Amino acid sequence: MKPETEHRQLCTIELIAEGHANRCPGADCAFWDHGCALARVEAELDGRPEVAQLLLGLRRELEVGRTVELAEARARFAHVLNEEEQIL
Repeated sequence: MKPETEHRQLCTIELIAEGHANRCPGADCAFWDHGCALARVEAELDGRPEVAQLLLGLRRELEVGRTVELAEARARFAHVLNEEEQIL
């Protein structure tokens, strides 16, 4: 007998970015690709909460229907990564 609700883990980026998390939204998440794409790089994100915060912000923007252009997302990543490497 299959349970009525499937167990869902906590959201990877919420947990890393904010220290607490809701359940994974599953297929409704922009980072879902046959499973959580970010869970696959969780070890790399774990020490980089600013990158997780950026990803979480992008996901939340997409959830409310905002279009995020690829160039804009790349620029945001470059900014965060440059700050992380102390490249001004």
